[in-house]
Amino acid sequence: MPNGCNEIASGLCSEAEGIGTVASGEGSHAEGVSTTASGKGSHAEGFKTTASNFAAHAEGIGGTASGLAAHAEGFNTTASGDESHAEGKGTIASGLISHTEGLLTTATQLAAHAEGISTAASGRASHAEGSSTQAQADQSHAEGISTIASGLNSHAEGEGNTASGRASHVEGGGVDQLGNPAPNLASGQSAHAEGVGTIASGFASHAEGGTLSILSRPGPQALGDFSHAEGRETEASGDASHSEGARAIASGFASHAEGLFTVASGNFSHAEGSNTEASGLGSHAEGSGTEASGFASHTEGSVTEASGVASHAEGVTTEASGFASHAEGVSTNASGFASHAEGNFADALGLFSHAEGDGTDAIGNSSHAEGSGTVARGNFSHAEGFHTNASGIASHAEGVSTNATGFAAHAEGNFADAIGSFSHAEGDGTDATGVASHAEGSGTVASGNLSHAEGFHSNAVGFAAHAEGNFADAIGNFSHAEGDGTDATGVASHAEGSGTVASGEVSHTEGFHTVASAFGSHAEGSETEASGFASHAEGVNTLADGNFSHTEGLGTCAGTLGGVHVMGINGAPNPAAGDLPFSWYLVNGAAPCDPTGVKAKILNNGSACFESTVTASAFNVAVGACDFAEMFETADGQPIDVGYFVSFDGESETIRKATSNDDYILGVTSSNPAILADVEDPGCSKFVLDEWSRIQYHEVVVPAVTDREGNIIIPERTEERPKINPYWDPNRKCKTRKEMPNWVAIGLIGKLLLRDDGTCRAGGYCKPNDEGVATASGTGYRVMKRTGDNQILILFNGNRV
Repeated sequence: MPNGCNEIASGLCSEAEGIGTVASGEGSHAEGVSTTASGKGSHAEGFKTTASNFAAHAEGIGGTASGLAAHAEGFNTTASGDESHAEGKGTIASGLISHTEGLLTTATQLAAHAEGISTAASGRASHAEGSSTQAQADQSHAEGISTIASGLNSHAEGEGNTASGRASHVEGGGVDQLGNPAPNLASGQSAHAEGVGTIASGFASHAEGGTLSILSRPGPQALGDFSHAEGRETEASGDASHSEGARAIASGFASHAEGLFTVASGNFSHAEGSNTEASGLGSHAEGSGTEASGFASHTEGSVTEASGVASHAEGVTTEASGFASHAEGVSTNASGFASHAEGNFADALGLFSHAEGDGTDAIGNSSHAEGSGTVARGNFSHAEGFHTNASGIASHAEGVSTNATGFAAHAEGNFADAIGSFSHAEGDGTDATGVASHAEGSGTVASGNLSHAEGFHSNAVGFAAHAEGNFADAIGNFSHAEGDGTDATGVASHAEGSGTVASGEVSHTEGFHTVASAFGSHAEGSETEASGFASHAEGVNTLADGNFSHTEGLGTCAGTLGGVHVMGINGAPNPAAGDLPFSWYLVNGAAPCDPTGVKAKILNNGSACFESTVTASAFNVAVGACDFAEMFETADGQPIDVGYFVSFDGESETIRKATSNDDYILGVTSSNPAILADVEDPGCSKFVLDEWSRIQYHEVVVPAVTDREGNIIIPERTEERPKINPYWDPNRKCKTRKEMPNWVAIGLIGKLLLRDDGTCRAGGYCKPNDEGVATASGTGYRVMKRTGDNQILILFNGNRV
């Protein structure tokens, strides 16, 4: 009941105690000073507290428990939610079953919990703790200072951070190293942001690390779904991307950027190292200042670039821009499809090309350049060595400053040039300009197609020509020059030796300073010249100036006569003196080509002339080798052995062995005649004979002789030639009388070996007995000497005994 302390217990079974207390609720209890318990079963205690709802409890100073079974304690706290609990100072628990504690905290939603200083738990079952934190979303948790957990089931901790994404988690924050506020943000669903100034906005993203100054650059940002950004000022904006290190950016899907200033912008790309960029799909950039922009490309090293699909660049300032290309080394470039560049300043520009070494270029498709300063420009070409150039298709250049410009050409050595297709130049300063030509040695040139030059400064100019030796020139087609200073200018000519010239077609010159100037001519020896068609000059200072002529010896000439053979020294036939072509001459004159120097000759009509003595062979030393003999037929058709006296058989022209009754002796069967006449059978004569057995002649027109191009070498002319016997058969073999056993060589004059009966004496005389054998006589034929038991040597000089 009211009393002097102003206690009012107006509620049924209520109790008020203290000063100015009111217990108006049924079964309520008010105690302390100016407290009010108006709710049924409520309890208010302390100073100016109010428990206005069923079973509410207010205690402390100025607290209010207005919710069902609410509990407010501390200083000026409010528990307005049913079953809420507010404690501390100035806290408000307005949510159902909410709980606030600390200073100025608020829990406004079901089962929310706010503690610390100025925290707010506004989401259902949310929890805010620390200082000035906000747990705004259901089941969110904010702790630390000035953090916000606004995402469903989110968790914010640290300083100034926000977890706005569902089930997100943010921690860290605070200030950067310069003292600037640098909160973190986890705005993505299930995102996690930690560190300083980080942002995790992507789904299930994770940002960690920080920044030196939030005013210049934010901390790591995980912007893509499932992304992860860590380190300093990194960014993972691509879904499932990962950035780590410092200022690394992973913007491509499932990309990975790590290191310093790296960028992985391509999907599935990977950038690592320093200032690298992987922009191609599935690319990988590592090292320093590298860029992998091609699909599935890979770059490593320093300032390299792989822009081609599946390309690879490594080393320093290399570039692989071609599909499946590979660049390595220093400042190399592989821009061709599947190309490979390695070394220093090497460029592989062609498809499937390969450049290696120093300053090499592989420009052609499937080309290969290696060495230093080499260029493989042609498709399928290969350049190696120092400053070589293979510009022809399938060409090969090697050595020093060589050039292979022809198709399938090959240059090797020093300053060699293979210009013609399929050509080959090797050695020092050689040139193979003809198709399929070959130059080797030093300073040689093979300019003709299929030509070959070798040696020192030789030239093969003609088609299929060959020059070898020293300053040899093969100028004619199919020509061959070899030796020292030779010239083969004629078609299919051959010059060899020293200073020789083969200018005629199919000519041949050899020796020293010889000249073969006519078609088919041949000059050999020293300073000889074959100027006639198919002529031959040999020896020293000879001249074959007639067609088909042959000169040999010293200072001999053909005198422009065709077909002659001149031998000896200093002389030539003289047409003015009756000398004929196609004849044989022996000369011994006073000066070269002396027309009065002929000493012996055999003319084309069978005539012969000898200025001096004619002897038997100097190699036949048999006794009696100087007789003159003719062939005679035997009377009985049987052979007669050598060494018998013979005579005519009666009035016939056949012969038999002589007897002691013969007063006419024809001669002696000769064993070794020096001259043998009437050997041939007139019945087999190839030519027509008159009644005196002289060959008959007629005029014949001889056609002109021309070369392959139709040029006239020998003009058409008229010659006197023997008439052919119309009955002569060239297919029928004719025997000579020497092959017939019934024809015998009979010595008619000269020294002859003779059979004797042993009676003859040297200095005496002999004549035949009845067997044709010599027997001593006071007259007859002079016996010169005995040469055997039954053999003597006689001088036969007449036919009468």
